[in-house]
Amino acid sequence: MPARLSAVDAVSPAFEHTKRQLFQPFRFRRWARLAVVSLVTGEFAGSSWGGGNVSLPSGGEGSKDFSPLAWLVDPRWERLQEFLLWIGVLVLLGLALALFWVYLASVFRFLLLDAVLRDRYELRAGWNRWQQQGLSYFLWQIGFSLLLLVALAVTVGLPAFLAWQAGVFRQPDRHAALLVLGGIALFFIVVGIVLLGALVALLAKDFVVPLMALENLGVMEGWRRFLPLLAAEKANFAGYVLMKIVLAIGSAILFGIMNLIVLLVLLIPLALAGVALVLGGKAAGLAWDPFTISAAVLLGLAALGAILYVISFISSPAVFFFQSYTLQFFGGRYPVLAALLAHPPASGPGAAVPAPAS
Repeated sequence: MPARLSAVDAVSPAFEHTKRQLFQPFRFRRWARLAVVSLVTGEFAGSSWGGGNVSLPSGGEGSKDFSPLAWLVDPRWERLQEFLLWIGVLVLLGLALALFWVYLASVFRFLLLDAVLRDRYELRAGWNRWQQQGLSYFLWQIGFSLLLLVALAVTVGLPAFLAWQAGVFRQPDRHAALLVLGGIALFFIVVGIVLLGALVALLAKDFVVPLMALENLGVMEGWRRFLPLLAAEKANFAGYVLMKIVLAIGSAILFGIMNLIVLLVLLIPLALAGVALVLGGKAAGLAWDPFTISAAVLLGLAALGAILYVISFISSPAVFFFQSYTLQFFGGRYPVLAALLAHPPASGPGAAVPAPAS
């Protein structure tokens, strides 16, 4: 069994693994598929976006403005009622899409592991291979997120309710010290819950998922296998988390600069194309109605998706490295993974790869 690498010692073999698989030789198809996986899982670097206010013109005198933003100009309840159906549909659609995306990301998490560990970039076959484990991981994420929301609601809601019952809010000037101290205490408690949730999610993603994949386990059995390993080496795993934070900061700076340059290159022609479309539509007599608004939204989403994919493609080395870093650190502590790392598959199309343990 290979030596148990420390959080610092695991960096070098992860870099070597990344260089060997992605650059020796470079294969566009491999990068293209890895970019899809990292985009779906949200692992690509530099994915923060800023936005500005958009003003949609009306369709001219006498025409009805169908823009959902129009009620901001006339925010009366009667005006807002015109868009309640649209708002409800958008909220439900957004919730459904968010859940579907989390499910996709849960399955693709296993595809990313498979790509880094076995050099397999088979999207369709990988989807069929990892649906069972992905569904288990998805359900755990939903349940854990709901648990966090309940914990936050109780943490904030119960003290607020008790303070309201005691009349603290009716006479805030007489309870200023209590409100200030209580607010500070609640802030740190909420931050603690959020950080704890992030830590648990990180441990699940980095260590429970490999256990599920390599031994065909459900998520709860994966946790039962992992917790004794964590208890035996709490300091080493703490060092891993801290080291990963440091590496993530460095990666965010490096790829953030690269992505900013790419954004500037891509956004200028896209903005010009958008202005040309708006002016062309206005010259053709088109007005802002449900059809044109829907078309504009779809075009905007397509442009956004293309930009995100390009950024994900550029960030593929960072995505690959972080997954490899996790495997290098965990390998010496998990014999099944150690065996696969000791005998990596040959690089290249058609290379033989070991099958996952069942």
